[in-house]
Amino acid sequence: MILGHTIALDPTLKQAAHFRRACGTARFAYNWGLAEWQRMHKAGEKPSMPVIKGRWNAFRKAELPWSYEVTKCASGQAIMDLSAAFNNFLRDCKKPRKQRKFRYPRFKRKALNESFALWNDQFEVDGTRVRIAILGWVRMHEELRFTGKIVGAVVTFSGGRWFLSVQVDTDGTRAPAPEGTVCGVDLGSRTLATIAVNDSEADAEPVSGPKPRKRLLGRIKRMQRRISLQKHRAKKLGIRTSRRQHIRQLRLSKLHARLANIRKDVAHKLTTDLVRRFETIVIEDLNVSGMAKNHSLAGAVLDCGFNEIRRQFEYKAAMRGGRIVFSDRFFPSSKMCSGCGCVDDAVVLGVDTWTCEHCGAVHDRDSNAAIKSGKPRPGYGRSNARGHGASTGMRKGAGKRRG
Repeated sequence: MILGHTIALDPTLKQAAHFRRACGTARFAYNWGLAEWQRMHKAGEKPSMPVIKGRWNAFRKAELPWSYEVTKCASGQAIMDLSAAFNNFLRDCKKPRKQRKFRYPRFKRKALNESFALWNDQFEVDGTRVRIAILGWVRMHEELRFTGKIVGAVVTFSGGRWFLSVQVDTDGTRAPAPEGTVCGVDLGSRTLATIAVNDSEADAEPVSGPKPRKRLLGRIKRMQRRISLQKHRAKKLGIRTSRRQHIRQLRLSKLHARLANIRKDVAHKLTTDLVRRFETIVIEDLNVSGMAKNHSLAGAVLDCGFNEIRRQFEYKAAMRGGRIVFSDRFFPSSKMCSGCGCVDDAVVLGVDTWTCEHCGAVHDRDSNAAIKSGKPRPGYGRSNARGHGASTGMRKGAGKRRG
C-alpha cells in the first residue's frame, strides 16, 4: 500500500525562488509537449510520448540551458503527466458520453497553486530536513511518519506555503478494532454524523460539523469582489494588474486553504476514531452529486465533505482489516420507526423530530436513521462492503455501487 505524508516546508527566500523556477520549468515542459503533440497530429504524423520526450530532451539541450538549473524531475515528470493525461482521455473516448471523466488536455497557465515532482533518487529525507538535488537541504516542520520504501515526492505551493508530499510503499497495517463491534452512521448537513451503537436513541453520539464554508463565506465573497473589480478596471484601462492584486489573490488562496484544512481535520478525526472502535461500520450510499444539484442544499451538502469521509472510511477500514457496509440509498431509514418498523411517509426533509403513529414513540430523525442504517434489511436494495467479507442483505442482481 502506498501512503502519502504531506509535510510543510520552511524554505529560505533563495530556496523558495528555486522552487518557483522548478514549477515554471515543469509548466513549460508540459505546454511544450502538448504543442508538439498537436503539431505532429496536424502534420499527419503519429504522436507518441517516447518521440515527444526524445525531442524535448534535444530541444532542451540546445535551446533551454536554464532548465538545467533545477532538478531533471521537474520537466521529466511533466512529460509523463502529459502522457497519462492523453491515455486517460483516449481511453474515455471509447465510453458513452455520460460516463466520461477526462477531457482533452489543456495548456497550463501560471497560477498561485503550482507543483513539481521529485523521483526517489533526487531527494533524501533525514529527520526534519530533506535534501533536494541541485538545491540542497531544506527544513521540514516534522519527521516522516511512515516507514518503508520511498517511491517519490511532490513539492506544492498552496495557500501561501510550500509543502512536500512523500509517497511511501508500506504495508499500512494497523491494530484491528474489537471483533464483532458494529455501528451505524447517519451523515447529514445539520449534524455532520450521528453514531448509533445499539437500539437506544439516547445512546446515539452526535458529531457536529464546523461548517467552515458558512463561517468564511462572507470574507471570501468580499475578497472575490475586490479582485473582480480590480481586474475589470485594469482591463478597461488596458494596464496590467498591480502587485496589490497578487497579494489579494494570495489572501484568497489562504482562505480557501484554511477552509479545506478545517474540513479535512474533522473528517480525519471522525473516520480514525470510528475505525479504531468498530470492526463493521454501516453508512448510507448517498448520491452526493444528485444532492448538489439542489441549489438550496448544495452549499450545505458540499460543505460537509461526504465523499471525502466515505473515501477515508474505505481505506482506513481496509488497513485495520475491518469493513464498510453501504446500505441502500432508497432504504427509508429516516422515516422507519426503530421500535416497531412502521414507515411514516409524512416525515419529509426539514422535520427533525417525529412521532410514530403506530407505537407512539418519539424519534430524533438523525438518531433513528443511524439505528436503522446499522441494520440493513433484505428487500430494500443492495449493500456493499469494503475491506474483507461480504455484507448481508445484498439484493441478487444488484448493479454497481453508485455515488
